[in-house]
Amino acid sequence: IRDRTYWPTSGWQTAPMEDHNVEPLKMNLADQFARNDSLSRALLVIKDGYLVYENYYGSGGIDESTNLWSVTKSYASALIGILMNQDAAVRTDELMADLMPDYPEFNAIKLQHVLTQTTGLSWAESGPLWVDWIFSEDWVESALARGQVNLPGERFFYSSGNSHILTALVKYRTAETPGILARDRLFNPMGIDFRVLDETLVYNSWDDYIQPLPQSWRQDPNGIECASFSLYLTARDMGKFGFLYLNKGRWEDQQLIPESWVVDSTRDHETNIYGRYSYGYQWFITLVDGHPAFLASGYGGQIIGVVPSLDLVVVLKYEAEQPEHPSPGTSHDDMQLFELVVKAVN
Repeated sequence: IRDRTYWPTSGWQTAPMEDHNVEPLKMNLADQFARNDSLSRALLVIKDGYLVYENYYGSGGIDESTNLWSVTKSYASALIGILMNQDAAVRTDELMADLMPDYPEFNAIKLQHVLTQTTGLSWAESGPLWVDWIFSEDWVESALARGQVNLPGERFFYSSGNSHILTALVKYRTAETPGILARDRLFNPMGIDFRVLDETLVYNSWDDYIQPLPQSWRQDPNGIECASFSLYLTARDMGKFGFLYLNKGRWEDQQLIPESWVVDSTRDHETNIYGRYSYGYQWFITLVDGHPAFLASGYGGQIIGVVPSLDLVVVLKYEAEQPEHPSPGTSHDDMQLFELVVKAVN
């Protein structure tokens, strides 16, 4: 782990990109690519711990807290690392039915399966079944009620229902809302302004879910923060989370997340995902311009990308209230923008 001359707790220090081996002409290509997409909102480049590039597009802005969508899943994973550090019973090879005895329907599913999206539970990530889940009274029970289509560990199948089990586990084991754990153990030490909701908001329609809720985190009907989406942060704060993982869970002189958890979370557990990725514990792993990278990735193109060999964190934000799935080879291609940034780093 590199020694840091400063930590961005009270804010990022900026530096000229040329001082950190970032090629201005090539960054210009990345900027042009972002400009050509009407859905672009933010592009931040953190190299050697310094903010060397920051630009906002459309309605994006430095103080703009937007829905991180599935980037939220990587924060939920971080909370499991913190929980395991304080609760010896919580281990990845432990049966979920033993960790959460109120839900015997977990059957043979282990925590490892939940983390790697290999529970084998039936799931639909969009459409009426997804909306039914959102408006169910108990999101864990509702996800389990859909039944097994594969044996646990048999195959990867991306599911927000799986991910939500993680924050539910935190609430179950600590009797505290996951937002409090996140605030006290992650956000406060990193200097991130964050508010835990005092009461569970009631939602009557999907539109209620996309209203901005700055520097906060929506909850399910039981007051459990949504593990899969609805954490609202600024781009600079997203950068801090990437920097925490780049530094293997260390922040200043504190180990906020166990180093072993960061290493385990960001290595291949499942391979050959969507043609170019592997999957860790709620993190995607891939090569970008030949460099190993891991990323938190969300609907519409929200990305926190970490490239350890280059001491690099890249943050991308796109339109989050009316998001559109990125499409490779078009102007709306988050991974191509990420790649253009990496190519600009010598």
